Amino acid sequence: MLATLKPLALYAWALLIAVILWVQVHGEGEGSLSMEVALQVQGLPEDMVIVNNLPNQVRLTVKGLQARLKVLQAGDIFVPLNARDLSKPGVIERPLNPEDIRLPAGLVVESIQPDLVELQVDRIVTRTVTVQPQFDLPQGWHVKAVSVEPVLARLQGPEVWLELLNAVETVPIRLELKSGAFELKADIATPAGKAVHLEKNKGGFVVRGALFKDVIEPNAGDVLELQGAGQ
Repeated sequence: MLATLKPLALYAWALLIAVILWVQVHGEGEGSLSMEVALQVQGLPEDMVIVNNLPNQVRLTVKGLQARLKVLQAGDIFVPLNARDLSKPGVIERPLNPEDIRLPAGLVVESIQPDLVELQVDRIVTRTVTVQPQFDLPQGWHVKAVSVEPVLARLQGPEVWLELLNAVETVPIRLELKSGAFELKADIATPAGKAVHLEKNKGGFVVRGALFKDVIEPNAGDVLELQGAGQ
């Protein structure tokens, strides 16, 4: 008799534990949760670049069991944007697919905002341009006989931004206000925020020249006026 009751007791305990677990998971019912999650571009070919500003995050609404929603963290989720097939320049609209988002079991994507993004895709090219020194000097000071070495810079970036670029300036150079020859190193100022960078030549550019201050000569009228005042 006891031997028969023991399996029944074990079965009862197992059933009770299963019921408790089911109540813990399902007892609070279902709900929904909205959060900002990262938008992640995946598979973009190395010779292509997206030139427009994509949102860093999108708004995701997830629905499912309340117990699962309570422990869901935005940092554990991202919305993938498949860019593997982007092989030509152009403007492309790409939907964000809920089925591409990985979520814990029991949760599904209810909505994504925005659910469509526009991509401006361009080819990465290399272009050689001249380097033009740029100086930040107070009024009355000038430079002459300026040279830069090397005189050319190789830039890499989107074709749309480099195709019309013939020259690039250095960052503004501030000199010690002392007349005479100077020699210093300077970096170039690449277009801000345009994914353009300098190839090779990481040592900077050597700029040489001479600094001088304008000599202001008094005009004849001022000289006569001063002479008259002295008599």
